[in-house]
Amino acid sequence: MTYQPAVIKLDQIGEIISREFRHKDVITCYVGSNAATPTASLEYLTAALKAGQPKLPYLRMVHMLLQGPVPYVEKGLQDRIMAYSIFSAGDVRRAANEGRAFYLPCTLANIDSLIGKGREYEPDVALLKIRPHEITNEYSLGLSVEAIHTAIEHAKCVIAELDFSMPFTQGQSIVDAQSLDFLIDDDGVKPVYDFPAPDFKNLPLEERRVGELIAEYFIMDGATLQVGIGQILDAVVGTIKDANYKDLGIQTELYNDGLMFLQEAGIVTNRKKKLNTGYSTASLIMGSKELYEFVHMRAGIQMRPCTYTNSDEVIRKNSPFISINTAMGVDLFGNVWADYIDARRYYSGVGGQPDFVRALNDPAYGVPIIAIKSITDKGDSKIVPVHPPGVSLTASAYDGVVIVTEYGIADLRGLTAGEKALAIASIAHPRFRDPYLKNICDDPLFTKPIGISIGKCPHGVTMYQGNIKLDEE
Repeated sequence: MTYQPAVIKLDQIGEIISREFRHKDVITCYVGSNAATPTASLEYLTAALKAGQPKLPYLRMVHMLLQGPVPYVEKGLQDRIMAYSIFSAGDVRRAANEGRAFYLPCTLANIDSLIGKGREYEPDVALLKIRPHEITNEYSLGLSVEAIHTAIEHAKCVIAELDFSMPFTQGQSIVDAQSLDFLIDDDGVKPVYDFPAPDFKNLPLEERRVGELIAEYFIMDGATLQVGIGQILDAVVGTIKDANYKDLGIQTELYNDGLMFLQEAGIVTNRKKKLNTGYSTASLIMGSKELYEFVHMRAGIQMRPCTYTNSDEVIRKNSPFISINTAMGVDLFGNVWADYIDARRYYSGVGGQPDFVRALNDPAYGVPIIAIKSITDKGDSKIVPVHPPGVSLTASAYDGVVIVTEYGIADLRGLTAGEKALAIASIAHPRFRDPYLKNICDDPLFTKPIGISIGKCPHGVTMYQGNIKLDEE
């Protein structure tokens, strides 16, 4: 008889973990993430902890971004359960800033180095969602592959929520029944998380200018794309569509509505990719219900672990490769940060940005772009003289990145420290630009090219020359 995992209900999770690990004081649980967060399981597990019945070991919960409520980070539970978050938002971000959750810095390409055999966070339990195939009876990880295969391989107990609200995705999303110990078939399982699709036609002017600059100066027919998430990156996608590029490819951590938009339009064909020719590769999918319907059983989208999508070797083989991400800020030395606002305010995580930046450190392979608005919503400059002390950097001064704001492009590749400072200052908001340039010109720390002066466009800079006008202009 073909093996099938034992079918359980949500209220049995605590009992099973208690029984399976009755001789252990501490266990590690790897939790599936993003749109496929197993929220109902987390709620029932937390309820069991609060009730004190059955007796559970101390739980270390390792995960990437969790959507929805995360009940175990509430105050008073840290003597029984603790979050170790590689990427955070919402409840977990607040808890980390208040000392009730750990931030575990790690790029997405390196998660396996944390949870592999014999590693610090090798999991005892893997907790995730799966979607069965109606005909073949195979199981799919659906929207979240990331590092789950490694977690399943090493976990002593694998518990999966059965969720028909999740699309069945192909590629290395497939999980065989023998890999699962328990299958939760319960009406209380909560559906996957979906979000409204961006309005690509009505994005803010600043974002549209950034998108226009990137599309005009860096995108080319046949290029492979990695695009992060956010309004600026949505604007890039909208501009690419209007520019009529063709035969683009996708290799990314996160496949979202924007990339679906390009694939539906026939702009993304993946025909020119050297690896995985003919299909988009991704580790995570998150977005609208329409996106989930689009990826369901679609052979043209293949899921892969983050160790593959973010591998420098794979990225380089798919050159010319254009990586487009955003950040919290950039300093005049060319340092970039994304996981902290400052040393006292944790925001999210480094994600995969450093993976793509380092993979593209040779211009022969492509371009790592950091796209930001020049100022925050409060009017503070995102370009600052020096980065906040104590924050980790997603790109350093020695990484050859390209910075794009609504005012222009600063291509830092091959520039000296003084040239980088001049280039970055030149694309700052006008309210900050001249003071920055004057300070750089007056400061002997920055060795400047002969003949440089305020008002003269520095080496590596392309100023915005399009038709979109901003109020300050």
